[in-house]
Amino acid sequence: MDFLVGVKEVGEILGWDRRKVSTYQLRGVLPKPVVHLYSGPIWFRKQIEFYKAAKDFGVRKTYYIKGERVYECTHNQPFKDTIYSPNDLKEKKGDCILYQEQDVEQLKNAILEKKPIVQFLSFESISFLHDLGILETVVFQDYIQQCSLDYIEERGGKE
Repeated sequence: MDFLVGVKEVGEILGWDRRKVSTYQLRGVLPKPVVHLYSGPIWFRKQIEFYKAAKDFGVRKTYYIKGERVYECTHNQPFKDTIYSPNDLKEKKGDCILYQEQDVEQLKNAILEKKPIVQFLSFESISFLHDLGILETVVFQDYIQQCSLDYIEERGGKE
């Protein structure tokens, strides 16, 4: 089952020792684990690989527009109020990643209503939205049950 990883494997992927992985996980720096077992947190390998790629290439700021409010989204942290208006962000186009409430609501509905289009969504994108707090855990878990398990079975658990 090399699609799931624990603290040891995360350390190998990121080039960290186990203590650093554990410390960063407790601080909420790493992606949210899929599950916590007595042996420790468990992630999908893709979550950690995506985290590493984002860290290596420096992901820009991410914002979420809900109504007329703009929130800054940070990995595994609560939303932060900003002084920006939705119009302010239109001028920053290339400088940030922007999600709008109506788009996220459509995505949630597609997942919860089990629409066929969901099978074409990438795990990395859905996981990223979940780790930013834009997509609720219940919706993320529903997505995993619908799509990721099918994907894993098709590939026989091999990457």
